[in-house]
Amino acid sequence: MPVPTNLPRSTYPLTTTPARAMHFRTSSNQSSSSPTITPAGNQHKLNVVTRLAVEGKAKQGEDGVSIKMYLKISLPLDSITPGSTIPLFPEENVKILTSQVHPIDSNSVPYNFSSTVSPLLHNAARALNLPARSSKTFYSVFHLSNSSSNASSKHSSEYDTDEEGSLPIDDKYTGHILVSGYSISYVLPKVFPSHGSDADIEGLSRATSKTRRPSIGERSSAHFMAAIDLWVPYISRPPRSPFLLSIPTPRCLHNHIKLRIFPPSNASNSFASLSSFEEDGVSWDLTSDPHVTRSAHKRPSRSNSYTHFADDESSDSSTAGFSDGCGIQGTFPSAEHIRLRWAKPLKTVDIPGSSDGRRRVGVKEVKGEMVCRVRGKMRNPEICEGEGVVMSVEYKGTCKGLWFSGVATLLGMDVSLESKGSDVSWVGDGHWEVSGGTGYTGFDVGPLASTQPVSRTSSLESSSSPPHIHISPANEGKKPGGLISRTVSTSSTSSLLRAPLPVQNVADYSFEGSTITLASSSPPETMSSISSLPTSAPISSQSSQARSPGAPITLHINMNEILPPAKNIFTFTISGTILVTPRTTVGRLNGSPHHSIDGASGDPEPLVLPRFTVLAADTESTSIVVRHDIEGSTTTVEVYNSTGDIYRDAQARKTVLQKGGFTRCGEEGGRIVLRSLGQINGSLASQSKPPSGKTISHVPSQSSLARGTYPLWSKRQVPLMIPSVSATVTILTVDRSTSCCSYAVRFVLNASALRDFEWLEFGFAKAPNSSTPTPDIQFVAATVDEIPATVKTNVVAQKEPSEAAIAFERPNGKFFVSWAKVNVSCLVGGTVMVDYVVKEKPEIVHPSHGQQKGKACARDAYLLHLLLPTFPVPVGRLEVIFDSTFGFDSYSLQTNLKHRQVPHNGHRLLEYSLQEYFSPELSMTIHPGSSLKASSSRRLGYFFSLTCIFLFLSILGLFCLGLEMRRLTRSVEGYSIDKGTGWNDVLTTVTVTTTVYGATATRRSVERSPTHSSVIHTSDITLTSLHEENTFTSPTGTPSPLSRADPLLDIPLSQPPSPSPSSADPYEFPPFRDLLALPWSITGLDVNTLRNTLQKAARTMERVWQMFRKVYHYPLDDP
Repeated sequence: MPVPTNLPRSTYPLTTTPARAMHFRTSSNQSSSSPTITPAGNQHKLNVVTRLAVEGKAKQGEDGVSIKMYLKISLPLDSITPGSTIPLFPEENVKILTSQVHPIDSNSVPYNFSSTVSPLLHNAARALNLPARSSKTFYSVFHLSNSSSNASSKHSSEYDTDEEGSLPIDDKYTGHILVSGYSISYVLPKVFPSHGSDADIEGLSRATSKTRRPSIGERSSAHFMAAIDLWVPYISRPPRSPFLLSIPTPRCLHNHIKLRIFPPSNASNSFASLSSFEEDGVSWDLTSDPHVTRSAHKRPSRSNSYTHFADDESSDSSTAGFSDGCGIQGTFPSAEHIRLRWAKPLKTVDIPGSSDGRRRVGVKEVKGEMVCRVRGKMRNPEICEGEGVVMSVEYKGTCKGLWFSGVATLLGMDVSLESKGSDVSWVGDGHWEVSGGTGYTGFDVGPLASTQPVSRTSSLESSSSPPHIHISPANEGKKPGGLISRTVSTSSTSSLLRAPLPVQNVADYSFEGSTITLASSSPPETMSSISSLPTSAPISSQSSQARSPGAPITLHINMNEILPPAKNIFTFTISGTILVTPRTTVGRLNGSPHHSIDGASGDPEPLVLPRFTVLAADTESTSIVVRHDIEGSTTTVEVYNSTGDIYRDAQARKTVLQKGGFTRCGEEGGRIVLRSLGQINGSLASQSKPPSGKTISHVPSQSSLARGTYPLWSKRQVPLMIPSVSATVTILTVDRSTSCCSYAVRFVLNASALRDFEWLEFGFAKAPNSSTPTPDIQFVAATVDEIPATVKTNVVAQKEPSEAAIAFERPNGKFFVSWAKVNVSCLVGGTVMVDYVVKEKPEIVHPSHGQQKGKACARDAYLLHLLLPTFPVPVGRLEVIFDSTFGFDSYSLQTNLKHRQVPHNGHRLLEYSLQEYFSPELSMTIHPGSSLKASSSRRLGYFFSLTCIFLFLSILGLFCLGLEMRRLTRSVEGYSIDKGTGWNDVLTTVTVTTTVYGATATRRSVERSPTHSSVIHTSDITLTSLHEENTFTSPTGTPSPLSRADPLLDIPLSQPPSPSPSSADPYEFPPFRDLLALPWSITGLDVNTLRNTLQKAARTMERVWQMFRKVYHYPLDDP
């Protein structure tokens, strides 16, 4: 908070005398005087300033101006409380540098002070035009002493010394200036000393005051003069704005201002207006709000010769009276602040026939939102063959960064309605309804309809403005800021000198009957100034309504109410009902068939949506919302993008609106087409019109030839409906891990009644309160009479309805998540079949409670909302069939279809006489089947059993092999090899010879052979021994004859006795047959070994079991 004053205060003790009782008397509730100021910090409005003087000097290159404000304050002692605070004026953005307060007597004579010590007080007395200061000091008049705190001495000198007069007076006698509660306030003195003599007493004596209440002139008052040094920054500066200075002021009836302004540079001469060349000096264009009445001077004002200003652009001052530059000096009425603007003169551009006396503002950024409500169709009476679309338009614009480099404040902003390729006209007695926010004062429609001047004898005062034009009451007391039909200066007087000269093309001219005022008219070819306004007749309500809606709308703006930068936002709204008719094309002029908007008799031409635009905007963005508001009709509104061929480009189509629906177009705009579904033209189309507008002959195709076999169908009126629709639903998968279900739908319908249509359209509706995400719909195939057809879809994203395309809305509250259409141009027999697959994440609910559970629950069921097609035409019969579902224990259906049948292969639902846009609601609760669980558990059981058997056999084989290996190890460990005993002995060979003798036998059967001889078999066996040679010879006996009972060959051998274990060689290896013997006997099984083996096997089995449990419960954790 700034310090109230930087000057030293007196530190001498002062002897005070309490004020009289009448000085502290407060006014009662019945008093008509101003309310008093209560001491507890409560601030009430009390006008105590009786005279105001503002002086300052603007220096080039600084961000503000140093302002000196001088006040004369008069305090009614019976209405105030000593020490209270009185707000003087709002703080705004000013800063107090220093301040000082000094008392004056009842005759406005200041008490003696030193000009050297208090230069502000000296300047205040001069600026307030006060009498010369008194020779007495304040202390001497009231008998106050600076050296003692006792009672005032009556023997003090009549005149103060120079030292006493140079000291400032204590704050408790004068008060001080400070900032309090966002206001520059005056803190009242704490002590009001009494007078010492009757000559200095103002008001009545004590006896008189006791007998009666004094009148206003007799009441006691305390008078002060205050000087405040302020720093006021600029609100705006060039190049896009003038120098704007706003000085807050207290409410006062006597106000004077004197402000010096630095001179402009020499380069400003090139920007001067055409009428400024008659003056040699260089100056600014300067205006003030409120208006400053200039002081009289010898040199005529610059504004007297300035004839090409705007209405409020005339200069309030010139270089006269300021030797060092420009400035403004004069008086102004009471106001909360005075705003000063100065800028370089602007060059005037004259546009004949379009001058309305207002300069135009510039706009940095404009954001608009336009709503087009389609009401229906109507024929334009001005065009015999034209039929247009009736729509109500409403535009809401927000302008940011309004600017104007000149000093005019009552400006205009042009807004125009664009309609490419169409003519716009009124519906009935239509007109624009315009409203605006802060700064809006009215509007005007377009340039003048006729440039021919009216008779000069017509009274300007008799021409009233349209009833929809309003001027803000804040403009009262200002110079006229617009046409004379809008405001008339109250201070103007009639004068023939201000009347314009007669126009040459007028034969007779007379001043008689003319009531020309101060703001008289000038030729319409010039821009109007404060003394130059257009002579054309003001705009009447009839002429305003007669103008085309495409004429520019000029909004009237008061820049005083839109101050940068915080409040530099201007909002406005324009609404009206218009008829948009497509412009006549060359093809229609050449005699081609008429194509209406609804397309009942041919391919319609799209209609470009109209849009408002601000002509002076640097950047502009406009979003358009299209609404279907046609009452009692089956007409649909097709919305297309702004570019692309609607018949060849699939991306050009945006959406189809039904009754009550709406959609949002981008900044590029859009196009619309109205189509009626209530009737079908009965004649065969023999010609088609391309988008180019030329007429071409229709080439018969196979489909058109086939249609020739149905001549009677095309000549009669048939109801527009689909006789039957049959849909088959098949559940494909239910994935428990991802909680996702998929199902396939095939519907077959008879579309014979839609032969003359190119597309068969249908949508998929969803309840708006559904919590499930938008399903994924994939069209597999579509056939028309078993011929593949094209399917086009438009999926609506429900996540961002404000940015993307808005969901299609139905009157019953349903929302279409997707809209599709099938090309049926090749339709012959009438059968259409469409297959699509839907992937959706269903809701998981408990079968008993129906509440949503987590996916960890093993017995949770799936609630699936099935999507069936919705047609925009009535359907005679709807049939929905469910295939027998394998792998599910049970399922339940919830539907709005009335009839239900349960055959052996599934459910069958029926509904008859469906209205247009009937949405089948079908929900299916699926319970996972026990057969599927049993088959899964059975397969797992088989696998587990086989694994166990394999592991058991493997472990048993390993166990037996381990026993044998241990036995073999023990056997080998029993034999030790000694290399020193007989290891190198020579091997000896033992030969065993065996001789077998055979005798000749004589028998009958043998006698037949001539000769029989005996055979001797001899075999030699050689054995090798390590130590000794042993020869075993079988005893040779006498051969004996063979008998029948004996064998053929008898070889008796004598075996040597086997050596005893005691005599066996310890280094001899066991027989080879002993090494290969693998006995399976477990009589010698070790118990400890068996126990360890079983424990290892059990641990292995436990690990395998844990692994199978994790696999079985995946992806969940095993319980």
